[in-house]
Amino acid sequence: MTGPPPVRVEKALALMPELEALAPLRALLVSIARPDEATVWSSSGPYLTLGKRGVHPDELRRRMPQAFQRITEHLQALFKAYVEALECQQRADAPGVVLALLGAGRLEEDVGRHTQARTWYEVALRVAETLQDRRPEVEALHALGYVCLALGEYSAGARHFQRSLALAEAEFDQAGATAASEGLGDVALAQGQWGGAQAWYSRGLRLAEAASDAPRAGRLERQLGVLARKQRDLAAAGDLLRRARERFEAAGLADEMAGVLNEQGRLDAHLGRYTAASAAYREALAWAQRAPRDARLELSIRLNLAELDLEAGRLLEAEAELRRAEQVAIGGHVIRRLAQIYTLMGRLRGQVAIGGHVIRRLAQIYTLMGRLRGAQGDETGFVFFEQAIELAGAVEHSVATEAQVYHAYGQFRSRLGQQDEARAYLERARELFDSLGEAVERERVEAELRALSA
Repeated sequence: MTGPPPVRVEKALALMPELEALAPLRALLVSIARPDEATVWSSSGPYLTLGKRGVHPDELRRRMPQAFQRITEHLQALFKAYVEALECQQRADAPGVVLALLGAGRLEEDVGRHTQARTWYEVALRVAETLQDRRPEVEALHALGYVCLALGEYSAGARHFQRSLALAEAEFDQAGATAASEGLGDVALAQGQWGGAQAWYSRGLRLAEAASDAPRAGRLERQLGVLARKQRDLAAAGDLLRRARERFEAAGLADEMAGVLNEQGRLDAHLGRYTAASAAYREALAWAQRAPRDARLELSIRLNLAELDLEAGRLLEAEAELRRAEQVAIGGHVIRRLAQIYTLMGRLRGQVAIGGHVIRRLAQIYTLMGRLRGAQGDETGFVFFEQAIELAGAVEHSVATEAQVYHAYGQFRSRLGQQDEARAYLERARELFDSLGEAVERERVEAELRALSA
């Protein structure tokens, strides 16, 4: 005898007030939701985006003690960091106070709670500003710069990195100056300011090499390789990524190896070397499995692999990889770190979105699913594009994701012969790419618009 059917996620969440205290429960609910295996990803069945999955209340009840344990462990770590800061204050150890407060901020940042992390960092900075030794202040400014970057607050992030650089240089703190240069390069890259990114990364690389800091030099070479690929200097990109890989491999840094191989795969794909790109992505996944689990890195690799399969016409492989990517995005790999990492962002057209980087990744997944349906000649792929547009619009500062969605949707409409709709979506994509300084992508869209008018 079978029990009652599961409750759809969208209906379950409609009963839950949007209170921060309930964020762990929302996260747990999302993580245990399951699709109907008989219809999953079927072009003729329901569109099983997140809100259409089902959840059983009895399973939610069974899993609640695990969620309580994770929450308790996180709070214990935060309380311990605060008590350590208080003990340092009692001993008149102000640098220790700063270190403990920064540790609390990193605990929050590690689970995607960037606003809360920023608050801890701001307290640490106030303490650090009273010290004669400026290195704790440099470290606090560095932490604030990156949390602002994660929040899309680029001007604030740049100010923190600039202040960090000025202090580090005044104190002859070469490591601090190198880190600040890298941070300023990351801010410039995020804003599409290629010249600024090139200057800051190059400066940071010179400092890292002078200090024999191989890991940071490798990261800067990787970022310079990304920049070279965006500027279509593909030979330079390949050389930079190769040098970065040699540094990381010698140091045995699994997460860095996964990151640089992911970028190598993107470069190979750009050059049309699909076999080499696939090998690079799969090697990246292997390295990622040796490192502490990072769902964001794994998602990036799997999405790149799925897009490669789609470009190469391997539709079944693309669909299988997208299934795995979606499961990573809404499943246990992130929840395992802390239930609060998921934050409900909105109910979109009867679907449900969850917070931060996960929403952006789901938007990319649904965009690729729409492209896959287009490649299969299935007009119902529009559902995935509509979902992706709403997901991209639900998160602030996700202009790049939104541009990619509109571009792919325009191509989809063009394939169906819907020229007016295609032109509207492509024109919107062109505007967004132009605002990001993405000249290469803008030129691609303009070429497609000219082809529509021919």
